[in-house]
Amino acid sequence: MTPASPFRPGGQYFGPLLGVAAVALVAGLASFYLFGTEEAPAEPEPVVDAPAFSAAPPAADDPAPPVPLPALGDSDALVRELVSALTPHSALAAWLIPDQLVRLFVLVVENLADGNNPSARLTPLRPTQRFQTTDDPSQPTLDPASYARYNTHAEIVASIDPVGAAALYRRLHPLITEAYAELGHPDGGFDDTLRRALENLLTTPVLERTVTLVPRAAFFEFADPALEDLLPVQKQFMGMGPRNVRAVQASVRDIARELGFAPAGLPTPEVIR
Repeated sequence: MTPASPFRPGGQYFGPLLGVAAVALVAGLASFYLFGTEEAPAEPEPVVDAPAFSAAPPAADDPAPPVPLPALGDSDALVRELVSALTPHSALAAWLIPDQLVRLFVLVVENLADGNNPSARLTPLRPTQRFQTTDDPSQPTLDPASYARYNTHAEIVASIDPVGAAALYRRLHPLITEAYAELGHPDGGFDDTLRRALENLLTTPVLERTVTLVPRAAFFEFADPALEDLLPVQKQFMGMGPRNVRAVQASVRDIARELGFAPAGLPTPEVIR
């Protein structure tokens, strides 16, 4: 199997993945970012080591409960409708093409939580431009122009309503729990899996300096061992470029806050200059 690399012509792309995970939900269902109108519950007591949030149903004095959910296998139409209301960005529609969006979201989030790059499980939405390097071919550096391939993806994520995303997560939580049980987790625990996924994104460094690469047969690796030793998903995410990483991380923090994560417990990414 070819190693996961963000620096691979025609290769794997983190932006669309985010859309499916930041939409299949953090996606609200296609990257982490859900919808709805019910208010988020009160922020829990801060827990620095393990931020927590509540996916509890509406309290008795809340407005009427939402319309019953469809079966998990028949939920795509509802998910597409709700996620489409999260942002006016026209490019979001392409992220909602896959079937079984709730199952896909759960699988992607589990991969993110484990530090793995889940792009192999998704049909890539290829950027319009190819990956580029500059300078000496024997010691190439990343051409910053390559980052522009992900501008639209980051703009979509940044445009998603965090309050709506959190509300949609709560609304779809029964389906998410069912899909998670199918992966071998009958006792639940998806909230913690989502927490670990968000933390992996928020601890990804923002890389602002020149990136020296090592050419391999079909891809490139980071020359800096500290960067190459990052989790596969973090290396893929970092390949979106500092502008786009910052935009996505800001949205992730907003969504995490609306889900009830204690702000003091959310990590702050390192900036590498």
